[in-house]
Amino acid sequence: MNMNKMNKWRTIAILALCLPCAAWAQGEQIMTQTPTSAARSLKQDANLYQVDDKLFRSEQLVAEDKLAVQSLGIKSIINLRFFNRRGNEKLFTGDDIELLNRPLLTWDVKPAQIAHILWTIEQQQKKGAVLVHCYHGADRTGTVIGMYRIIYQGWTIDAAKREMQQGGFGYHSIWKNLERLFTEENVQKVRVELQKLRAAQS
Repeated sequence: MNMNKMNKWRTIAILALCLPCAAWAQGEQIMTQTPTSAARSLKQDANLYQVDDKLFRSEQLVAEDKLAVQSLGIKSIINLRFFNRRGNEKLFTGDDIELLNRPLLTWDVKPAQIAHILWTIEQQQKKGAVLVHCYHGADRTGTVIGMYRIIYQGWTIDAAKREMQQGGFGYHSIWKNLERLFTEENVQKVRVELQKLRAAQS
């Protein structure tokens, strides 16, 4: 191999190593090796799915789900329910799982709220895997996971919205306001708010 070709391949290798660092510096952390993978069903009666190696989603968990959750090594559970939020405390108090409430009203979800939940996921994933749920694990949970797909995994808005609606999670089409969140304008609002949260921490 001549020197020109060697220099060319050396340059390509250096760029390949630097690109993930540049993405991290901009706050868009690469959190999965397979960003195009569909969520994997783990326990159908709990609407429990694996989104990636550090994120899971489900409906409100009950006693029959506890062993499954413990076996996944989940370190944090983020509850999006606005009403009746004590179920996790009854189920997991005393376990090595951090319980966080980030309540959303299904009919009044704002981009800034989504950003704050994504920020919470981002921070908690430094400690280990995170599970996000609401009551059914379909609408509010689907919205947050959809935005996670876009912001962290590079999914298109259409692909993320399609998974939310047609991914088998039981999405309720009555919530047109959630569907309307999936626009370039709203995604940008989420990104801007996330950048503010990161800047405030640094």
